[in-house]
Amino acid sequence: MSYTYAQTPGFNYQALILNNEPIQIPGTDVKENQVPLGLTEVTFRFAIENEFRTEYIEEQTVTTDENGMVSLIVGEGRPINTSFSDIIWDGKLKYLNVEINIHSSNNGFEFLDRQRILYIPHPASVGGGSGGVTVVNTLTDLTDTYTQGDLAWVQNDATNNVPVLYIYNGIEWIAVTNDLDPTNEFGLIAVADAAERDSLFSAAIVGDQVWNEACECIEVYNGAVWISVAPENTTVSNGLTLDGNNIKLGGDLIEPTFINTDLVNTLAITGLEDSTSLNDELLVLEENTGVLKKKSMSSLYERTEIVLNATEGQLLFPTPWTISNINKLDVYRNGVRISFRLINATTIEIELDARCYQGDQIRIVQLN
Repeated sequence: MSYTYAQTPGFNYQALILNNEPIQIPGTDVKENQVPLGLTEVTFRFAIENEFRTEYIEEQTVTTDENGMVSLIVGEGRPINTSFSDIIWDGKLKYLNVEINIHSSNNGFEFLDRQRILYIPHPASVGGGSGGVTVVNTLTDLTDTYTQGDLAWVQNDATNNVPVLYIYNGIEWIAVTNDLDPTNEFGLIAVADAAERDSLFSAAIVGDQVWNEACECIEVYNGAVWISVAPENTTVSNGLTLDGNNIKLGGDLIEPTFINTDLVNTLAITGLEDSTSLNDELLVLEENTGVLKKKSMSSLYERTEIVLNATEGQLLFPTPWTISNINKLDVYRNGVRISFRLINATTIEIELDARCYQGDQIRIVQLN
């Protein structure tokens, strides 16, 4: 559906009516059985609402064309309450609520659409008072002898440095639009903070955008929340880099940085390559602080050995260190590895078949 504004009281409304239940509005995915509802009599009920109440309701009956299209002027229908001319177009946001009654379905009125509108009526005559458009050079040329809804075209607006259309709200003249940038057609409304943004966009729709002065960023509504878009002067640091509009992991840390984990929110790095070098170093955590440090593989163990000259028939020998794990001990007799058993934490006994002769060399190698 679409709206167009003309020089007459009211605005054009167009819609495509589809033959399915429930009624589908344009812009949604059209299924195979959703064909246009052609040459059918329908009645529209239009309600113009502000933030607090309904200002105007009308009904119009029309027959769709062979393609299911309708085109009519909101403001030219049968008024249900008040009249279109009673609407106060003060430049503030209003809403068009649309219901439809397809006579052949016998379902009565059903909700069709709700859209935001900002409509400025164009009076038939140009001149001051009684709803006319007054053309003045500066804002100071305007007086308070006007009625609510009167328009004025200020050619040299000192506040914004561009020609601006003003409307009289019954107390003062206010600019009709917040977008006063003459260099763009779709300028952004500026808000002081999130509270003002939420107030202006109480019924935000997907794609709405504002310039939030508090964060100095553009915010876009995604249908659920407002998402900030980083401006050009955004900087990142402490392990992050900025690549266009993308913030990436990677960069120098400029301050102590902590990542807190728990039993549920763990930290994992997957896809690491296998190490094939004996010179690679290990990643370790400092005992009390958890600070990451590196440690060489060779520093994880100490190797020591003693060489003893055996006496005739000797079987018992002392070890270099207290034995914590017998699997970390090797014993050699004249260069040949032999079996042994543990006598106590500092003594071993070699196998009987390896009983020593006078002067045999016993070498004990121990890792700790």
